[in-house]
Amino acid sequence: MKRRYIALLIIIAVVAASSSMISQSQSPSQKPQKALDPVCGLMVDKLPELSFTYKSETYYFCSAADLKKFKDNPGKYAKK
Repeated sequence: MKRRYIALLIIIAVVAASSSMISQSQSPSQKPQKALDPVCGLMVDKLPELSFTYKSETYYFCSAADLKKFKDNPGKYAKK
């Protein structure tokens, strides 16, 4: 009787842990959205601190250096 009770508790714990891990891995809010850095061409996370809006279009950058290059000459890097 005691062994069955322990086995049942172990099974319940494993199922609970598995369902929790599955729901976390499938959550779309966990994955950051990506964008193309117009200066260097890398795919980057859409971070507000590394973004700039030019002509109603928001651009995202991999570094502060690329952000500065874009701000200095946006016409060179902006979508045509």
